[in-house]
Amino acid sequence: MARTHHDPPPSSRDGTAGTPDAVPAAALIVNTHSRRGRHHYARAKRLLARRRVRVDASYPMRDPGRLPEAVRHALTAGVRLIIVGGGDGTLSAVVDELAYRDAVLGILPLGTANSFARTLDIPLEIDRAVEVIAGGETAGVDLGRIGDDYFANTAALGLAATLARSRLTGLKHYFGAASYPLAGVVKFLGHRSFRCTLSHHGRRTSYDALDVLIANGRYQGGALVAPDASVASRALVVRIVKGPAKRNLIWAWALRAAGRAPGARLVETVHAASVTIETEPPLPVSIDGEAVARTPVRASVAPDALKVRVPRGFAARHAPPPGHERNAGDRGSSNGAS
Repeated sequence: MARTHHDPPPSSRDGTAGTPDAVPAAALIVNTHSRRGRHHYARAKRLLARRRVRVDASYPMRDPGRLPEAVRHALTAGVRLIIVGGGDGTLSAVVDELAYRDAVLGILPLGTANSFARTLDIPLEIDRAVEVIAGGETAGVDLGRIGDDYFANTAALGLAATLARSRLTGLKHYFGAASYPLAGVVKFLGHRSFRCTLSHHGRRTSYDALDVLIANGRYQGGALVAPDASVASRALVVRIVKGPAKRNLIWAWALRAAGRAPGARLVETVHAASVTIETEPPLPVSIDGEAVARTPVRASVAPDALKVRVPRGFAARHAPPPGHERNAGDRGSSNGAS
């Protein structure tokens, strides 16, 4: 998400030699405030040097709020491969700076959930992630957008947005990825349904909802929540868990955990390139786990907005199936209205 800072730009320059022709000189930006970042910053530099990726500028960032500033500084210096180490919050902080820019993102998954790395099939082991940066391929992938904010994984309202407003830092330190379900149980007890209205493709439909997920990627909090989402589809997947009974939310989660798709009685699913969402009462909206907006909002796909290093064959493996055009999101689909 876009942020403006007036502090002087961070600067710490060093480099190694021998960049392969296919991999330009890089900037390494690591959130050393993240759970794993402070332990893996030096190791990442060594691994990149071993794979002959020349790092022209290094930014160990203990203040996550300055991450966008580091990206802008690297781009201004002419660096076109921006290697970012951290979790989904770190990536969310920098995608606005890289959307539709002549630059490529390399990902070192050093966070708790690493949902966007999972969506892109990037290994979670740092040495294998470096191999992707050095020897993978560059793909153009979609981002989601709400207002002026781009997002890589998901936006949400309902229980997920309530969790985004909670302080999980302490829980994440002790419990890692398990902090998400632990906090979810606590917040679930006081959760209530709300009225949600979607407008898309000239239609306007209202639901009694418990949770709304707007997915560009397939994962949220490290869990597979939108298996039909694709960063190559030019469409967002909007999934509404219907209320008012809170047990519907439990059933929907349980079915997803078991690898089964909830039926239309529990969940409404819409595929659309653009959708307007209104709620009664107005509710906070979280973007990649951070609450940054309130309803009503317009969510849209930003097609091919981000260039990113991915494993070889990623584009071929994630191409839409035969008969499904890349702009199918312009038509949209739904399980039916209620």
